[in-house]
Amino acid sequence: MARKPNPISKEEISSIINTIKSQGEIAIHNAVDCTKLSFHVFKVTGEYISATTLKRFFGFTKSAFSPSYDTIKILKQYAAHFNKKSKNSSLANFIINFFEPLHFEKINKDDKTFHVACRTIALQLKNDIHLLEEVIEPLAKNENGRRFYFDLFPDYELLNTIQYKGYEKYLLHEKSYEGKMFANCVLFLSEVFNNDIKEMRKKWEMVSQLFDKSKKLHPFVLGRYYQVLLIANNHFNKPEVKKITQDIFKIESKMPRNETGLFKEFPGFHYFVCDGFWQIKAYDELLKLSSIALTDFKKHNEFIWKGYYGQLYLYQGLALVNMGRKTEAKKLLKYIKPDNFYFPTKKYFDSLYNFFITTLN
Repeated sequence: MARKPNPISKEEISSIINTIKSQGEIAIHNAVDCTKLSFHVFKVTGEYISATTLKRFFGFTKSAFSPSYDTIKILKQYAAHFNKKSKNSSLANFIINFFEPLHFEKINKDDKTFHVACRTIALQLKNDIHLLEEVIEPLAKNENGRRFYFDLFPDYELLNTIQYKGYEKYLLHEKSYEGKMFANCVLFLSEVFNNDIKEMRKKWEMVSQLFDKSKKLHPFVLGRYYQVLLIANNHFNKPEVKKITQDIFKIESKMPRNETGLFKEFPGFHYFVCDGFWQIKAYDELLKLSSIALTDFKKHNEFIWKGYYGQLYLYQGLALVNMGRKTEAKKLLKYIKPDNFYFPTKKYFDSLYNFFITTLN
């Protein structure tokens, strides 16, 4: 069969050659390098081009040579791979630079516009794993990266596959008690998602050893701590769960209902503990705590559009349906809008919502 004609211009060929030479991972100085390049092209694209063809393409073998359509197609794909990596590197440098301390001198840490920028970066990292791999360690080393990426965006979809590596690096550089508590709790949760009982125990022991009841924690971090306690003790020390539950409701009753700033407007303690009750199938307690969160705390727009209240209603509905109260559970559907679920936990809560719908039928 005659090979396909090649419609590409000399300028485009020159551009492909320059991209592969300047951005590729194989140094191409002479004909011998084309053998290495042949293997690497196959590794990147899954397509084979012989070293002989590459020698001709790069001009190491003088002949009346016109590359085939397929050769150009494969080399375009190969060059595009490095173009993407180059663009990623530029974006990675921007993200790392964004969190440099110099830029934070005059920023109000509660500034909503600033949070939008941080959210945009987190969403970009969620959608580009290669980019996340490039920035994860520099962000963990940088205090602002820890505060405004890792603290704000534990991503349940990425946590046990790649993001956990960032939290491990986070702990190597974090000096604050609260930060250490937070990261260790998140790492425990990553092992829950992995269903790795051995590692869950290790992480639980680390959290337990670190906890100091004389030190104050942000409600979100305290909620995560009790989320860990509920899940871990349900696995390893069930008789203790009753006491932990009693402690939770004592703490809850003392939580301020009208704090502002640093996200304290939202009942974060309740939110994370609700997940702990759900994980251990404590439906009475789940219904009680979610109901308190939804009635005692004023609802704020930021947490409405992020879907957090909808998720609390979902926990409430799941509790009701598992208690045999489907009629009451169905009435909560109007408050739950899965499209609003916030991106770091959306897939997790989508699965809970789908389960909820199934159990209602």
